[in-house]
Amino acid sequence: MNRILHPLWQTANLQMKLSIARPMFQFIIWISPLFYATLSYFIYGNVPNETLVHYVLLGSGFMALWSSIVYSSASDINRERFYGTLENIFVAPTPFSIILLGKIVGNTIWGMIAMGLSVLYLVVFFRVQVVIVHPLLFLLALLLVVLALIIFSFFLALFFTLSRQAEALMNFIEYPIYFICGFLFPISILPHWIQPLSYILPPTWAIALLRETLAATNTDAILKTMGILLVLSLVYGLIAWSCYKAVERKARIDGKLGVY
Repeated sequence: MNRILHPLWQTANLQMKLSIARPMFQFIIWISPLFYATLSYFIYGNVPNETLVHYVLLGSGFMALWSSIVYSSASDINRERFYGTLENIFVAPTPFSIILLGKIVGNTIWGMIAMGLSVLYLVVFFRVQVVIVHPLLFLLALLLVVLALIIFSFFLALFFTLSRQAEALMNFIEYPIYFICGFLFPISILPHWIQPLSYILPPTWAIALLRETLAATNTDAILKTMGILLVLSLVYGLIAWSCYKAVERKARIDGKLGVY
């Protein structure tokens, strides 16, 4: 176990230092959450506090978290390829999957910090009141949400690994997820043809789960959402592992993993 956890933490620690050294990532972590929070607050205006919590506080926080996750999925892979180091980390003694997961964990930690900054900003400056009805379930839900997003990010990262257009794909999926997964408004107002896509994406159920634990929702409904998110995470985890094996075979056969 130590052979996995030690390189995982070392990679995550290094990734956090490298990420925050970049001006663009600093903007994503420190400035972007405040922009999202302010914009969301003025869009909703004079609405009940519960709506502010569900669609402004959580919505803007998830937007900041998602931006960090997308960058850990696509931008870092593209950067390793650009610097010519992708082949090196792929054949390093530590498995590529552990290194990739460490990168994702590191940027997810920064994403959680950005989300916390957004929440604190709304609570302090806009007096949004947060009442956690189910504290223990909220902590469990938050842990499950982080795990689900890391698995989903791992899936995206493997999808981007063999693509020469990783950065374009990153920019393409970042903002649509805000709308498709209902970060800022209920999914029910979306066109009916796109709603099935919303329900097969983990971020949809992740933010729904946190909303339910912050509201006076019965425990059965919360546990049901937890179960759905857990099942989706397992499915995406299995798909990600299959993709990893496929990526490994293709990279070793074609030898073009680092071709920029």
